[in-house]
Amino acid sequence: MAVSGEPGYVGDTLIASIMVTNSGNSSGTVSLIISPISGDEIFQSVQIPISSGSTREVSTPFKLSSSGTNNFDWQVSVDGDPDNLQLQGNFSVEVMPSQVLNLSFDTIEWTNSGGLNFDASLFLSDGKSRGIILEASSGSRGSYQLMQRIQIASDPGRRTITFDLGHPSADEVILEAIPIGWLPSSDSVNSSQVNVSEPLVNKDSILVEAFFTPERPIPGDRVMASIFLENMGNYQAQSGYVRVISSSDQKILSETEVQSVMPGSNLTTDVSLPDWPTSDSLVLEVQWHTSGIKSSNFFSIEADNSQEGLNLPFDILAAGYGLLAGVLTILVGTLVWRAVSTRTPSTSDFNLRETKESAKSLSKREKTEIQCSYCDQRLMVPHNHAGGVRCPACSMEFIVGENDKPSHPVIRSSEDTLNCPECEQALRVKMENRPAMSRCPVCKTEFMAEAEEAQDV
Repeated sequence: MAVSGEPGYVGDTLIASIMVTNSGNSSGTVSLIISPISGDEIFQSVQIPISSGSTREVSTPFKLSSSGTNNFDWQVSVDGDPDNLQLQGNFSVEVMPSQVLNLSFDTIEWTNSGGLNFDASLFLSDGKSRGIILEASSGSRGSYQLMQRIQIASDPGRRTITFDLGHPSADEVILEAIPIGWLPSSDSVNSSQVNVSEPLVNKDSILVEAFFTPERPIPGDRVMASIFLENMGNYQAQSGYVRVISSSDQKILSETEVQSVMPGSNLTTDVSLPDWPTSDSLVLEVQWHTSGIKSSNFFSIEADNSQEGLNLPFDILAAGYGLLAGVLTILVGTLVWRAVSTRTPSTSDFNLRETKESAKSLSKREKTEIQCSYCDQRLMVPHNHAGGVRCPACSMEFIVGENDKPSHPVIRSSEDTLNCPECEQALRVKMENRPAMSRCPVCKTEFMAEAEEAQDV
């Protein structure tokens, strides 16, 4: 008989094993039975088949119930021959007292920025390394919720374990150490409990403001409320909700959830009021519920009742007829004026007046065609005009008809490009257009561009 798992402690489970050989001519089935001499509990393995001429290991687990020397009887039960006295015997195991497992809180802290965290101290007395599950739960008004679970293999001695639970809704924390497959001593303290309190947010440190669009709503319209939440304190304002309430009848017009707001931060959320009440003036209360407190602000909103009905001091249909008559009168007058202005002039025996068409031809003959100095646009100007001319294409001005009175600098070059006399900006004036007045687009200096005669070489 072989026993594995020693040294044994009270509450431990060991394994008893034996090798069984079938020397007969047929197969058989056996099981191993372990029974304490001083107890009534019996431990039996499953049935193990052994074929003829084979040897197999048969084993079963058994538990140690008391410290000191524990004596056990064993028997291999053969299917069909249960009273075979050759397949039985006894053995003893030295059992030590159960190991002590103690658990306690070392430090616990709940801050606004770091949340709830604590250090726990775990002690295991001399002996084996043990598997342990640590569970941290939060409690609030008698209701408990598991927050964190850790499975560890703890060696004998003391060790510190850190837990971080965030921001739970809790007024106490429970910590428990659960042995895995072993029994701690009755002197052990494997659970601990401590009261906690969430950092309080000062009501005076949170602010709620609201802005309504439009500022003067029309009854029945949809109104958007932009709500501004600010945390001016040192603690985090937990997630909550915002309400817009009519102060007159305490009716909740709108409600929405909002996230937490860190210290020194702010948050803006939009709330829709789908049907603005019919009232000349309405007082609204905007509430921010967070961390168990409420911050409120009141706003008086004046309604715009001018759009409820359009009352005009005249008949709209009559005004439309009048407008149509006026437009027709203008159109008829315009047609008559055009007919009169373009009719053929009268003649007499003594005098022959020029027709309008011949006057236009004469005017055309008395004009001279020139070319714009900047964009080559062809223009018609009076033949005796002297002075500035503005090109309708490029909107640039240049001088014509004053060649005999040069009052501007004269720049000559033998190619299309030349330099401004004031700022030396490179300009382009085509040779075939010279002489021509030019203006520098940079410094606005006007000058006369002339062609330079080529010299014989």
